[in-house]
Amino acid sequence: MNIAQERPRSWTPHIILFSIVLHAVLIYYIAAAFQIVPLPTPTFEPRAIETVRINPRPPEVQPEPIKQKRPITQRIPKAPPVDPTVQPSPIPVSTTPGPQGPVATDVRSEIGEQPIAQGLPAYPRIALERGVEGRVVMSITIMQDGSVRDVRVVSARPQGYFEAAAVRAVQTWRYRPSNLIRYNVIVHMDFQLKDA
Repeated sequence: MNIAQERPRSWTPHIILFSIVLHAVLIYYIAAAFQIVPLPTPTFEPRAIETVRINPRPPEVQPEPIKQKRPITQRIPKAPPVDPTVQPSPIPVSTTPGPQGPVATDVRSEIGEQPIAQGLPAYPRIALERGVEGRVVMSITIMQDGSVRDVRVVSARPQGYFEAAAVRAVQTWRYRPSNLIRYNVIVHMDFQLKDA
């Protein structure tokens, strides 16, 4: 007697599901290999990196020390000033008679005529600092055009302070032009301090 035996069921739901998934993956892989289906692109976004800017600390400013000025000390020379008095030298008086040339005359005294241009001397600094006043007497030659030549110091009170300034000033003086050359004209210059 033939009795058909039942075959055991080997197709369980788990096996069927696994078979379907396996076939789907295999079909997708073949389709992707032949570029039938595009490969998936990653959809993740790169992480944003936050940058933090740290400002540097400002430099420390050291205050500059206050420079104190040294007090000005005045140096007073120990030795008396040098006497720049020029000793008068004999000047021959030459006369040129006649209307063609100038006539020379030896005055040897003060004249009443005042210069038309009279430069004032600079008060010497050492005399100003010491509060010294004085007078310088000079002998000059007045040329026919009114210019001054041959300035010589005859005397100075006190000596050694005002002579150089007086000579420089008198050399710039101008007198009214004349037909005379006047030798040994005596002029004097006073140096006085004015109250401020």
